[in-house]
Amino acid sequence: MSRDLKFFYLGNQCPHNCYLLARIKTIAWGERVKLHLFDITDDPETCKKYQVFSPNMLIVNDTYRLHGPFTKERVEALLQDEDTEPKRYVVDQSDDVVTGNLTPITSNSVLSTSTICSGADDEGLCRGKSEWVERVLRTAGLEHIGYIHSYGGKCVGGAEFLPSTMVPYPIPDKRKDNAFLTCSYLSDADHDYKTHPLERLVQDLREWGFKTLSVVVSSEGVFPNGPLPWFEKKGFRDKGVLITEELHEAELHYIQLAL
Repeated sequence: MSRDLKFFYLGNQCPHNCYLLARIKTIAWGERVKLHLFDITDDPETCKKYQVFSPNMLIVNDTYRLHGPFTKERVEALLQDEDTEPKRYVVDQSDDVVTGNLTPITSNSVLSTSTICSGADDEGLCRGKSEWVERVLRTAGLEHIGYIHSYGGKCVGGAEFLPSTMVPYPIPDKRKDNAFLTCSYLSDADHDYKTHPLERLVQDLREWGFKTLSVVVSSEGVFPNGPLPWFEKKGFRDKGVLITEELHEAELHYIQLAL
C-alpha cells in the first residue's frame, strides 16, 4: 500500500498553516511516509490539478481530502485506511448580529488576531500572517484587505479579501472587478460576529469599483468559510458546485454577491 501525504497551503494567509506544516512534517517523519508540500501562492496549475479551494488542504494516500485544521490522530488513522467515515465540522450560526469596533486589516493590525486564529494570546504566532498581508498590500496597491472585528477588547471575527486575479484557486471568473473573500469568521450559536465586518467590507469594495464579491463555501461545515445557508441569507447567489468533499460530507459551492 502506498502511503503518501500531500499538503497544500496558501502561504501564510491562514495562521493555522504554520503549525499544520510542523504537524504534518512530524507525522510524515514518524510514520515514514512520502511527504509533498505545495505552497500554492503563485501556483494555479497545482490548484487546478488537485482541485484546491481553501488555504490549507491535506490529501492522504491520494484518496482522503481534508480541509481546515487536522489532528495527528486523524491523519495517522487515514494513513492506515481507518477512521474514514465522514465527519462534519458544523457550528450553529446565530442571527444575533454583534456590532463592535472595526479595524482595517493591515500588517500591523492582523497581529491582534492571534487568539482567535492561533488559539493563544501571542502576537508572534501571527508574524507570518503579518508578512503575508504586507506583501499583498504592496502587490495589489490596496489600503487594507478587510476588517478585524473587536468586541469587549478582543478580536471576535473579521472579513478578508483578495482581488480574484490574485487567487490561485480554479474559480470560474477571475476579473479585476471581482473580489474574492478569502476568510469570513467567526460566529457561534449565540452571536454573529461575521455580518458586521462583511457589510463594511462590501461598502469599501463598491467604492473601489468592484462589481462582485465571490467566495467558496462548504454546504454544511465551516471549512472553508461555510456554511452556505448563512451566505445565502446575506444575498449571495449560488453559482454552482465545484467539488464534493466526502470526508466532510459536504459540497463546495462557488457563490457571488452583486455589489
